[in-house]
Amino acid sequence: MAGAGVGVVGTLCTSWLTYAAARRQTRDQGAVDHSRALRSERLEAYLAFMKAAEPVDSVLHRIAHHDGPWARNSPPSAEVLREAVTELGTAVDALYKAQARLDLMGPKSVAVEAVNVWSEVRSLRTYLEGVRRDLPGGEAPGDGYRTGLQDAVDAVEVSRERFARRAREVIETPP
Repeated sequence: MAGAGVGVVGTLCTSWLTYAAARRQTRDQGAVDHSRALRSERLEAYLAFMKAAEPVDSVLHRIAHHDGPWARNSPPSAEVLREAVTELGTAVDALYKAQARLDLMGPKSVAVEAVNVWSEVRSLRTYLEGVRRDLPGGEAPGDGYRTGLQDAVDAVEVSRERFARRAREVIETPP
């Protein structure tokens, strides 16, 4: 009888250990699945943010990296500046919306870098608006235009690089 009791206790213990291991495995698998889903959603949000920043590339090419008809040290025409400011305004709105999603998706380090990108694009737009306003007759060069432009462009490019680096760190980190 004692042998049967020991057998029953052994069976119950084995059943309990099997049940506990199965629960832990299910819980662990759920955590892995959640991490994968979150990583996928974050990647989608990061790509959407980068897509929202694409119009900025076009403006940077036309305004800062272009060997157009104007001298490198003087601003382009008022019309070119007006178009650039309009495109940057659209980009600022799109970046703000995409950044709000990043606030939810996280992590905070990426969301902070997204805010920096948005802020620097806004600053570039503000700078170009000021240059456009200061153009007497719409075409005259402004003092220190190139230096001011280069500072604004560098800030945008650095902020975008930092955002991309943080996003890549999150995506590459194993679950």
